[in-house]
Amino acid sequence: MSLRALATLAIAFSLPLFAAEPVVNIDRFLYGASVYPELQTREEWNRMLDEFQKARFTVVRVTESSWGNLETASGKYNFGWLKDFLEDVHRRGMKAILGTSSYIVPQWLAEEHPDIMMQLEPGVRANPHSRHSVCLNHPVYREAVRRYVLALGRAFKDHPAVIGWQLDNEIEHKVNRICYNPACERAWHEWLKKTYRTADEFNQRLLLVSWGMKVSTLDKVPVPGHPVDGALPALRLANLHFRRDTILTFFNEQTRALREAGVKDWITTDWNTYFTALADDPLARQSLDVASLNFYQPSAENPDFWDTLAWHLDMHRSAHGLGQFMVAETRVGVAGDTVMFDPFPTQDQWKMWMLQPTAYGAFGLMFWSGNRWHGGHWPHWGGVLDWTGRPEPDFAWLIEVGAFFDKWSDKLLKHPVKATAAILTDFNQRAALEIYKHTPSSPRVVPEAFDALHRLGIGVDSIALDQAVLPGKLARYSLVVIPAATALDDPALPAVLKTYVENGGNVVVTPFTAYMSWDGVFRKDGFGANLAELTGASARTARRMGTSADKGREDHHVAWMGRTSAVGIDGYCEYLDVRPGAEVMGRFQSSEPVLNDQPAAVRRRHGKGSAIKLAFWPKDDSVAQLFRSLVPAAGDLLAAAAPRGVQAVPRTDGSLFVVNTRSDPMEVRLSRPATDRITGRKLAGATRMKAYEVLWIE
Repeated sequence: MSLRALATLAIAFSLPLFAAEPVVNIDRFLYGASVYPELQTREEWNRMLDEFQKARFTVVRVTESSWGNLETASGKYNFGWLKDFLEDVHRRGMKAILGTSSYIVPQWLAEEHPDIMMQLEPGVRANPHSRHSVCLNHPVYREAVRRYVLALGRAFKDHPAVIGWQLDNEIEHKVNRICYNPACERAWHEWLKKTYRTADEFNQRLLLVSWGMKVSTLDKVPVPGHPVDGALPALRLANLHFRRDTILTFFNEQTRALREAGVKDWITTDWNTYFTALADDPLARQSLDVASLNFYQPSAENPDFWDTLAWHLDMHRSAHGLGQFMVAETRVGVAGDTVMFDPFPTQDQWKMWMLQPTAYGAFGLMFWSGNRWHGGHWPHWGGVLDWTGRPEPDFAWLIEVGAFFDKWSDKLLKHPVKATAAILTDFNQRAALEIYKHTPSSPRVVPEAFDALHRLGIGVDSIALDQAVLPGKLARYSLVVIPAATALDDPALPAVLKTYVENGGNVVVTPFTAYMSWDGVFRKDGFGANLAELTGASARTARRMGTSADKGREDHHVAWMGRTSAVGIDGYCEYLDVRPGAEVMGRFQSSEPVLNDQPAAVRRRHGKGSAIKLAFWPKDDSVAQLFRSLVPAAGDLLAAAAPRGVQAVPRTDGSLFVVNTRSDPMEVRLSRPATDRITGRKLAGATRMKAYEVLWIE
């Protein structure tokens, strides 16, 4: 069979992995940085490692961008410098995570096979000196990666310093990029055949009778371009799924090569904080053992950044069911490349940046970077050491944080986040909402649902649909929230949720849920009709009514839960058909007769629990009040919801991290006297938190 045929099969059919069950067994907190020893002499990198030990670093990430320095020509490997470096790492009792660096194409490969490059437009090749410039579906590239990863794995599979492997680097950039390489077009047609089988099924599932767009063969379906080209949204959604599968089958092949080489260590990649994140996809769990995340905090006040980061931390912690994740890259020093992007942080601000992901269950945290590039890709400014190889002026801050991780390592690793609530979200739901934004703000429901629980001190897991439908999977949670799950059409879910509720669980369903099929075709029987037996209501239609932010409009309100709440998310309101036996919890109050007095929130009880359907998303904190009423002993240490910008995360030993992400002091109310583990300070009642302060109370 040809290389092209093998590559096509690998993309079209998710090949099983070699049998291996690596254990992500971390016995001390991993604290360190990415390093590039190929830029240094052995004397220089040993001086660097000496400085790292002063900061109590325990790990380095290496070869994340080194393919061209390790394979200098086809089949010609230069592993000597890496072996020397790992020897010096091991001698210090430190550990290393090796990267496959498949996102940087060696120039010899690009020169020999220029057709492997991405095509940004038909016939326009990407520059091989840029990152992520190769077509992931090109068989020559896939075979070159497989061969290189196999050789790298065989060379370092037994090295005592190596504890883990990272595939590629920040590959999620590619999930939103169209490639016009002919290899991508061929792979797209193979994916369509695997997914839809026949042109008739494709026409039916995408409802292509609309506008007379039925196709006669899947081999002629074009790759949809950018949104401005007017391509059918359902086709763009399908292509987004195709790009997801391309990335994850590419990972599948790399993992297969590592396991074939004899690697038994855990495997990860460094994801990013995209709305269409891939970490919780089932195929990602086949290739990876644990999730890692990259993020760079802004110095300026940016509430949306912290809300978004928080749900990603929960999602990546939950992705593999381990209750832990790793920060593969975070900010040290200034942010920027050849330009410094924003002001240098204060020490308190930077310390909060380091402890916030720790509160959410990180088992390791690494900086980008240790030593720094002074040319090549870019002469970047951020780093542990400056360009002379000496520690940066803020190095003392790293030492202080290293001492914290060293002191509290055991408690951080043995007492993970205690989650009593779950939020159902996954790539399919977010991708559908990304393509079909019902209002400009509709995606905000997801981070705001997580944030409401964070401000209550309720631990929350993110759960994907394929996991939620497993028997008993939801039983550990008091509350399941389904926020803006647009393509929620799995036929097994309603019965699973009803059993969960009958046994005492509570479900809250928000607007934008169950509007369409996985393929992007809207329901004809009502939004959320598949959940109507559970919730007691479905939405026959919806309106964006506007808010006071729209010129000439006013806020609409809902009377519920003993209060009146303004409608948020662009004034989006659903019109509910309420079934017998359901209780109307709230009604719209509006000067618009078509909306006034319509049901806005409905509850239906089953057995020991209940399901609640919301026809709006509030602008105020009433959702937090609702969540608090549904979770027994919610926020044990908090007497009330914390103000926006404060995040509280409970641990299984009864402690609670409370993080002020804002530049202003904030006040939280404690339900009982407590002690801050970090400072030993005694706390009670109304507690004032300084700007950027982190408490760890018990």
